[in-house]
Amino acid sequence: MNTKPDNSSGTKFDSRLIRKPREQPRVQRTLWGAVNVAFWAFLMVLCVPLLTLLSWLFGIRLAWRQLYEYQDQVDPFLLMAVPVILLCCAVALIAWAEYNRIRFTGKERRSAVAPISIEKIAHDLGASAALADGLAGSKSVVLHMDDHARPVGFTRQQAMPKEEASRARVKIVEHRDSVEDALL
Repeated sequence: MNTKPDNSSGTKFDSRLIRKPREQPRVQRTLWGAVNVAFWAFLMVLCVPLLTLLSWLFGIRLAWRQLYEYQDQVDPFLLMAVPVILLCCAVALIAWAEYNRIRFTGKERRSAVAPISIEKIAHDLGASAALADGLAGSKSVVLHMDDHARPVGFTRQQAMPKEEASRARVKIVEHRDSVEDALL
């Protein structure tokens, strides 16, 4: 028995694509997905009037019940249940807050970082001690690297008063493996 698909009509249809949709070209899959979404949207548009009719009928029934069947009666269950539910919610919220207060009282979530020596920083960076010392005293720097990704210098950015900051963006101090700083 021949298990190959019949291709006598000359088309390139292969039923095995049903089981392996990823073998279809991406454009074809995208277009068929868009067609699928469009037809589902069209079906939903057709269902909206039916849903509106059902909700309208349900609304009329509900309005009839509220206006004429109950005749201004107050539900005694609601008079008892709503305060109990509110009290339970308040107790649960207060209990959770107290539990967390007791659990986290006196415990610092962040521990202090042990100080690291300048020599250790220089060794880990593969830089000189003068460069590491300059980095340790800076808040914001741009690190300059050589071709082997070792730090050779940095550009320090210092904060300015607001009046000067409007005239110039940043004041740059450059440090190149030496102790003295060159102002630019």
